[in-house]
Amino acid sequence: MGKIKMISIINYLKDCLFPIFCIECKVEGEWWCKKCIKKNELGVFYCPVCHLKNTNGKACQKCQSSCYLNGVAAFFDYDEHAPVGQLIKKFKYNFAYDISRVWQTLSDEASLKIIDQLQINACELSIVPIPLHIRRYRERGFNQSELIADAINEQIKNKITTSLDTVGLCRSKITKQQAKLNRKERMENMKDAFIWTKNIPPTRVVILVDDVYTSGSTMQECARVLKKAGAQKVYGLVIARD
Repeated sequence: MGKIKMISIINYLKDCLFPIFCIECKVEGEWWCKKCIKKNELGVFYCPVCHLKNTNGKACQKCQSSCYLNGVAAFFDYDEHAPVGQLIKKFKYNFAYDISRVWQTLSDEASLKIIDQLQINACELSIVPIPLHIRRYRERGFNQSELIADAINEQIKNKITTSLDTVGLCRSKITKQQAKLNRKERMENMKDAFIWTKNIPPTRVVILVDDVYTSGSTMQECARVLKKAGAQKVYGLVIARD
């Protein structure tokens, strides 16, 4: 039996034995209910390098020379004490796989609006999750970025021709946890950490997906690798921007 299937069964039993409650209003049945999510303004846009907020997620003129990303957006600003911050921690570190249902709700509410505001003009694109190293994947049982990417792809595929690519971009080495490093260390940690493994280039336009954008070093390195492999434009979309 696959590890993800086993996690799904365990989470089903947990729901029966230990029902979940909305992290905000405490209603039973959802980690974060639609009513509470709808109270939030979804969509945060900022320069990928200096993090100055703007309306389209593009790099400032002074930052363009050091930026591989064509734009970045988040559903929320990150706050570890806010609902989204608490859920990301549970999802990522407590292996609460079923929180992925929240990302599906967020995607249903705002993915198309955010993509429009990023000014992604493409008739075809790829959704690419930030990959985990195989060792980390085996420890966790799932890639949180892949589940988020799947939710986004499901929402937008009827409006734009998309493909969810979970195998082309791979992590080529084990890296230290970014959360424990400063900005300079993060950049060095991600250097040459990813490779493009397919014999064919990626699509012209790619959306990279992750849970949190902090320094941006992970996404910048992924964007560099994708563009070297043939992508023309690479955007980033995350749940929260720290």
